Amino acid sequence: MGKKVKMRCTYCGRTFFKGQGVEVVIGDEKFYFHSKKCALRFLQMLLERIPPEVSVPAAKALARELQEAIKKKEEMSKKKFA
Repeated sequence: MGKKVKMRCTYCGRTFFKGQGVEVVIGDEKFYFHSKKCALRFLQMLLERIPPEVSVPAAKALARELQEAIKKKEEMSKKKFA
């Protein structure tokens, strides 16, 4: 059996084994978190530091894409009568 690799949470410093937790990739960088709570806090802090003129248009575009996907899913699940 292979050796277990220990990772360190980027947000709180807690150690955990590779394969557990959350991995966030931004560009060429990888950030590891022991829980989704730590990952969410990190991402919230990151968004606060990104200028609104960059983050708001990207957030609006993503929200539109997600709404379109929801509409398509709803249309596919409707009962069809012949």
